[in-house]
Amino acid sequence: MLQKHVMSYFDELESLKGMSIDANKAFMDILVLAVIADGEITEDELAQLDEELLRLPFIWDKEVEAEVTEHSALTRELLTNQREEPGVIEGFLDSLAHRINTEELREVALRMFIAVAQADGFRENEMQMCHAIGDKFGFDGSAIDSLIAEIAETL
Repeated sequence: MLQKHVMSYFDELESLKGMSIDANKAFMDILVLAVIADGEITEDELAQLDEELLRLPFIWDKEVEAEVTEHSALTRELLTNQREEPGVIEGFLDSLAHRINTEELREVALRMFIAVAQADGFRENEMQMCHAIGDKFGFDGSAIDSLIAEIAETL
């Protein structure tokens, strides 16, 4: 169950700072997915992506940043070229759920996904992807809808 939306921005930063390289890659993966989920990459999404990236710890470590950035390029290529293939998104989301494995980090990741996806308006396919991610993370559908509404009010 999602926390009652009590995590502050600073609580989220605290949660993120101890993440492993693999968890950083997973967060980058979810952000890449958010940008391309609707099939259109907009300036608003990229601006929100930049804002979310500044919160991730890898951005401050040049070695880790290079590794995570290289990984994200591969993720973008996979999702751009194969997301319509049967099982690709399902496997991708399973991988995210495995690598982002605490409720606290899952909530932060879902919030980041929603913020980027909503930056240029929330389309039906983005809403569906948000629910698919939330389901993989073990969150209740109504809690996901509440989180979507809460984030929409802040953007």
